[in-house]
Amino acid sequence: MLTELSRLIDVQEIDKVIQEVTQGLARLPEELKAGEAALEELKAAQAARLQELEDLKARRRDTELEMADMEQGIKNSRQRLMEIKSNIEYKAMLKEIAFKEDQRDQRETRLLEFMDLMETQNRLIAEHIGQMEEQEAILVQQRQEVAAQVAKLQRELAELEEKRKKVRKVVPAPLLKRYEFIRQRRNSSAICPVHEGVCLGCHMNILPQQFIDLQKGLEILQCPHCQRILYWADEVVEAGATKRQSS
Repeated sequence: MLTELSRLIDVQEIDKVIQEVTQGLARLPEELKAGEAALEELKAAQAARLQELEDLKARRRDTELEMADMEQGIKNSRQRLMEIKSNIEYKAMLKEIAFKEDQRDQRETRLLEFMDLMETQNRLIAEHIGQMEEQEAILVQQRQEVAAQVAKLQRELAELEEKRKKVRKVVPAPLLKRYEFIRQRRNSSAICPVHEGVCLGCHMNILPQQFIDLQKGLEILQCPHCQRILYWADEVVEAGATKRQSS
């Protein structure tokens, strides 16, 4: 195999790893979104509970004011009762007092219901605070883990970029330009092996003479179908086996 082609294969392998690391860096912040969304949902639910509690407090205050007015009205009616001389007016006033007392008792029952609801709401709010604190703690942990992973991947990326620069230096500029051109159009796969006359990039047969020329390893060839730069797969396998045996 031509040396420049061998180095170009190394460049592609590094580029693939760089792409994986870059994609990993892009994915990491996404992993936090679910936890952040859960926390925001808890906060929204808590805000709704707090607003409901404030509404209950306001309704309780209104009911207490109504009861106070009714108590005063009952007191005034009882004072007037002592001044009434007519039996008919006396009975009418008693009915009025009984009605006001009934209305007051209804308000008192409603007030007790409000107090029960407020107690329940306060308990739910306290429980919800615990849930939010737990979710916030989980998020803090997740952010720390993501930050550590980001730092690690960034170090790996810097090392890969440096390695890539060194390898690219030994590849002729025109070949690199051709490689980048194909890579942009073939989903980062600019070089691919040929096995038994078949390009493993597009899975199409190359011309028999082209396969013979490829096996000779004397020139850079491209697939006539997908235009990827080709190398003979069996040669790479044999070279790897020889290297393992010698080691």
